[in-house]
Amino acid sequence: MRIGALALLVVIATGRVAVADLATGRDKLIAGDYKTAIAELTKVTGKDRPAARVLLARAQLATGDHAAAEATLLPMAQGKDPLAAEARLLLAEVREATGRLADARKDLEQLFKDRPDDRAVRTALGLVRQAGGDIAGARTLFTLTIKESDANKLAFDDPHQMYQLATAARYTANIQLANDAFREALRKGPQMTDIGVAWADLFLQKYAAALAEQTLEEVFKVNPNHPDAHAAMAEVILETRYDLAAVRHHLDAALAVNPKNARALKARASIEIDQNQWEGATRTLDTVLAVNKEDVEAIAMKATIHWLRDDTGLYEAEKKKAFAINPAYAQLYRVVARSAVREHRYVEAVELEKEAVKLKPDFYEAMAGAGLGYLRLGMEKEGIEWLDKSWVGDQYNVRASNTLDLFRETIPKHYTTAMTKSFRIRYANEEKPVFSRYLEPTMERAFADMVKRYGFSPKTPITLELYADRAAYGVRTVGLPDISALGVCFGQVITAMSPANGDINWGMVMWHELAHVFAIQLSNSRVPRWFTEGLSEYETLIARPEWRRENDADLYGAMLHGTLPAIAALNSEFMQPDQNAVVVAYYQSAVTIEYLVQTYGFSKIVEGLKLFGKGKETPEVLRTITGKPIPQLDAEFRKYLEIRLAPYAGTFKLPTRGFDDVTKLEVAVDAAPKDARARANLALGYYYGADAEKAGATATTALTLDPKQPIARYILAEIAIHKGDAPGAKRLFAGLAADGHDNSDLRARLAQLAEGEKNVAEVEKQLCAAQKLDPERSFAYQQLSELYLKRGDTARGLAELEHYAFLEQMEVAPLKKLVAEYSKLANWAKVRTYGEMAMFITPHDPEILAGLARAYVELGDGPKAIFTYDTMLALTPPPRRPALVHLGRTRALMAMGKTKEAKAALAQAMKTEPENAEALELKAKLK
Repeated sequence: MRIGALALLVVIATGRVAVADLATGRDKLIAGDYKTAIAELTKVTGKDRPAARVLLARAQLATGDHAAAEATLLPMAQGKDPLAAEARLLLAEVREATGRLADARKDLEQLFKDRPDDRAVRTALGLVRQAGGDIAGARTLFTLTIKESDANKLAFDDPHQMYQLATAARYTANIQLANDAFREALRKGPQMTDIGVAWADLFLQKYAAALAEQTLEEVFKVNPNHPDAHAAMAEVILETRYDLAAVRHHLDAALAVNPKNARALKARASIEIDQNQWEGATRTLDTVLAVNKEDVEAIAMKATIHWLRDDTGLYEAEKKKAFAINPAYAQLYRVVARSAVREHRYVEAVELEKEAVKLKPDFYEAMAGAGLGYLRLGMEKEGIEWLDKSWVGDQYNVRASNTLDLFRETIPKHYTTAMTKSFRIRYANEEKPVFSRYLEPTMERAFADMVKRYGFSPKTPITLELYADRAAYGVRTVGLPDISALGVCFGQVITAMSPANGDINWGMVMWHELAHVFAIQLSNSRVPRWFTEGLSEYETLIARPEWRRENDADLYGAMLHGTLPAIAALNSEFMQPDQNAVVVAYYQSAVTIEYLVQTYGFSKIVEGLKLFGKGKETPEVLRTITGKPIPQLDAEFRKYLEIRLAPYAGTFKLPTRGFDDVTKLEVAVDAAPKDARARANLALGYYYGADAEKAGATATTALTLDPKQPIARYILAEIAIHKGDAPGAKRLFAGLAADGHDNSDLRARLAQLAEGEKNVAEVEKQLCAAQKLDPERSFAYQQLSELYLKRGDTARGLAELEHYAFLEQMEVAPLKKLVAEYSKLANWAKVRTYGEMAMFITPHDPEILAGLARAYVELGDGPKAIFTYDTMLALTPPPRRPALVHLGRTRALMAMGKTKEAKAALAQAMKTEPENAEALELKAKLK
């Protein structure tokens, strides 16, 4: 992208415009109304025609009509006046965008000879030299601009000159100057949106995503249709939160203006590569290359596809193409490295980053990439060395800065490292005394179990890093302070949040991540996401009964509505804009692995991992380990699901997929105006999009066509709830249930309405019905527990709470209540069960520890009682009454027949509470 140096200046800076069409066309172009701009600018005649033609060509270029832009510019490019020079600058953009970089450079070199003092020409030529790999030649030109700035020869109130300075500074690694110049350019010329996109690119280059996003939002205020801005925003989102619905919105917006927009198409291809949709990605990239055969980034992305598929020959061929165009295009290796990281190929990713540095010795981003790569491998010395190298030349890389601060400041002061047989573990200092007592035996047990079943031992020690601070965890994992994942596995290193972060089942998370270590290493880092995620979910569900997902209802919904993907398509389902589809993908992967183990044996899973390691892909792997082609395997798996999901048969389930594109739903209604289901689907699209007014109106229309239409009735019932129309909601929900459109959510709503009527019997009835309709939904168990406990039915209340605790394995509150209540009832077996479950969430809760320790004493498990009491003594802050802990130890030791140790424990108790009645009683017994 180039910034027009003269045309906009001419028509904006002049205080008058002779022909109204020029003013209208200019304003429409600035505002992004390209169609009107082209129409108006085409009509301009007379002395304003040359300026209008330049603006027209810019509009044509923005919309992807390169042939028209070139035809517009060529007649103008023959003159010697400033507008002819501007035409030649824009013509160079057209040529570069259509794969004629050599032609662009040839003309600009001549233009530079003719206009050696024209900074706009110099800037354009510098960028073209840069694009062709003539880094030294580009730097020579950009340095001239920097020197002019140093000599105060630039006008700081001229947005064009500030853009030229910003560009020169950016490509000579003077990032602060580039940032300052971009800011000044936009302060003086806020309507110059191309500059805003260039500034956002600078932020994105340095991983300052929030600033990039903010800058692009400012662009949209001026031009809401800017195609490159929308494509850039898609890149920002992909780099940060990977919200595919938002990404699709911006890509659709870019391609609506310019169906050939290379930046948007490459962003789409990157998603397709992430989804392993090789053919789709190749088609998208070929669309880019059909317009511009010299787009080296598109070529690098095609090289990435071949690299990921282990096709060395085609990979080298694509590399050769890219380097023939730009011999200095070191970014190619970084493009491949990005995908290498996403596919768990961390060792190779480091080598790719180092290849980039070898080609471009001052490639500081690649140095940082190598440093972060080494850290993913647990090689901290090498990682910090490479980050330090990058920091010497680039102190604006946010990820590098954050990571260096973490390793230089936070970790040395607040974290410590411990070694076990198989692990190297980083703890927060204040957590280690207690947490290590539970984490280390748990992980060693998991490791030994997996080694035995997989017949394979990963490289040791495996590094476990558990962070008490969420921001520190984010920085250690991705270089940025906020990520949503509870834990991440890099094949040799696992990072996670510690129990200090609240309700997180660290046991379940760490067991899950350890399974990834086995899958990644055994598959030579080539296991597809669906297989490794499904396998990790399987490992947790066989480890402990409460460590499983409860999404059978979602799986049933996907089957009911025909959206359940084939096993071979599961990988791409993990990267869908529809989060419900992602939930189904995770769960279906786990259930698929469970099915494969039950049907063919676990040894086939291990065989599958080894086949992935040889470069085989899902269809071939599954065919080999099952002896069946994918269609047959899919059919048999669906029969298995029908049996598994039988409890849900006949229940009403709202469809969830395909409702984010409301325009498509509106078209379907227009095509079949008398179709009640089509209108109900449209109403549901509005409802999911939080447009209650349109949802209600459309649902009402659907009911005029079919008074029994269930989706429409359900939507109106929900709207009635939110409007406070309890009688209307009750009538609609009860009518749905009576007509057989029944489900757990509907019954929960009826229970809520009954509660508003203070009809306790009806509340209980509806909640019990909800449980039967979906035994995995936790809400009814929680509500029934509260109801029974409130009326004094403790046994039933606690029984319901037990069900809830098993379903909500991340919550400690129900476990704490169960420990307390069963302690009162002296049901020590139950106290042990729920106390042990709680240790996997919060091993530092003194009340749970006290209850659990007492349970061990009462059940005769002295060693575990002593272990638990000793854990209490290691707490920070210490127990409020340490004497009670020592008294517990005394009783445990007495039960074990260790009189001498019991006396010592009692003495410790009497130091702080010498008159304690229990202590005196025990003292008498120990004489």
